[in-house]
Amino acid sequence: MQFSNLSNRLSRWQWAGLGSLFVIAFITLIQYPTATSRSDPISVSKNADKISGPVSKFHLLLPASGYHFRLCRALASAIALGYPVSVLNGWMKEGDLDASKTHLAKVRTVMQYLDSLPPSSDDDLVLMIDGYDVVFQIPPDVLIERYFDITKAASARLALRAGGNSTESLTGDEAPRQTILFGPEKVCYPVDWGRVGCWAVPQDIGIPRGAFGPDDGQLHHNLPRWLNSGTIMGPAKDMRLMFAATLDRIAQHYDPNHDFSDSDQMYMSDVWGVQEYARSMNELREYFHGEVDLNVAFPTYDVEKVLPNVTPDQKTEYHIGIDYRSGLFQTRAGSDHILEMLTYNETTEVNGTTTFATVSQNIPETPNFTPYKIYLPSNLASSIARILRLVEPAVGAIPNVTELRLETNVVTKNVYGLFHSTGGKDYIDKLWTQLWFFPYVRPLFEAMVPALQSGRAIAFADGRTWVPSHTLSTNSSVTEGVNATGAWADIDGGWLSWHELCGAFEAEVFDGYTPPMDD
Repeated sequence: MQFSNLSNRLSRWQWAGLGSLFVIAFITLIQYPTATSRSDPISVSKNADKISGPVSKFHLLLPASGYHFRLCRALASAIALGYPVSVLNGWMKEGDLDASKTHLAKVRTVMQYLDSLPPSSDDDLVLMIDGYDVVFQIPPDVLIERYFDITKAASARLALRAGGNSTESLTGDEAPRQTILFGPEKVCYPVDWGRVGCWAVPQDIGIPRGAFGPDDGQLHHNLPRWLNSGTIMGPAKDMRLMFAATLDRIAQHYDPNHDFSDSDQMYMSDVWGVQEYARSMNELREYFHGEVDLNVAFPTYDVEKVLPNVTPDQKTEYHIGIDYRSGLFQTRAGSDHILEMLTYNETTEVNGTTTFATVSQNIPETPNFTPYKIYLPSNLASSIARILRLVEPAVGAIPNVTELRLETNVVTKNVYGLFHSTGGKDYIDKLWTQLWFFPYVRPLFEAMVPALQSGRAIAFADGRTWVPSHTLSTNSSVTEGVNATGAWADIDGGWLSWHELCGAFEAEVFDGYTPPMDD
């Protein structure tokens, strides 16, 4: 597109925005020169000390044991949107570290990674996603901002529940607050209603019963009240403690004859369940001052509850919470009917700049239902627009954000951050070619390479600058294009180039082809 044509399309406010971007880009180039060659196996960003103010790192972990086209789609969505270079936990490992043999390998290999981090990384953010059934939809700056919005609001509510007199979260390692977010689940899985991770969960999640459909006990109408272990985000220190507690629970309760003995979700949800049991009992004792009737405290299920054996000095608080409203994580099971590809191209009559989409589907089956609006968050619109401008020189005219289709949870009114396809994989295979960035995956790869090489800042949130924990290999002979990208294998496995990981699956990634199988 010629410069004169572009000028005609830009308002004075858009020119001001572009001017700001050029200034930021210039400062970023000064602060983050291209990294020099080094021999350490994982190329950790070391430019943070050149930024004024607090700096923290953002880690992206994908437990994955071997090659698959869906792993490549997960990597591609992360690269295209500007996430840190991924670490593949458990890559080609054997024995109890082989995720193809046991899901518990995920816990062990991620624990190894967390244990390898120095104390200076305790406040870093770690995002762990299952490697074979997750794709991203929104950029990392918006995801990080949402994480802090969600956890701070939840911690304030916990403080009030614990008897605090303000909306400030409580301090101290044992104080109830929320720093770790898991994806939501509409049923307790593995199903065993006597298990603490099933019955001790919070009753009030801030969404009324019946919002997902009639309150009739059908899976897709349930509230997403339970924990899913395929998507987790939190500070490195708290994640380390939570994973260690999960390994302890595995050691204490592992039964090779149990049908779900290798379910990482079962053990993690029970760690969370013990936390919620302890929180509830502490709260109830403030009112009853003696024995508490568990059927009153936890009235949901008419089953024999297996009580956790909690000793007075036992640590039970791990700051675990659930992303109930799917601001970050959208889990598929039971949610197909509340996901819509929306185009946010309607504007308010007041100023014509606030865009929204109208939802006409009557999910709760309400009498005299009235269609309602879902507004497009301004920070998401700005972030997507910045990414699209990166590929304009290569692809020509780019769409406005209001022309894009963004998959939205129409109950919680969130354009979710990433999609986790629990159960069958047909949905995520169809979703791949519908994601807003799919037409630009290859040029986005190429445009993101300089930033992924140098470790440029990816977000400003919580009063800190966030930089990627890992950058591209500086020892690679390829420095441009898609084959300059790739991932790191564990903490000691070295660099895996895009060509090695995904060269055989480029039709599935760039063309959207899916093999005629669901493996």
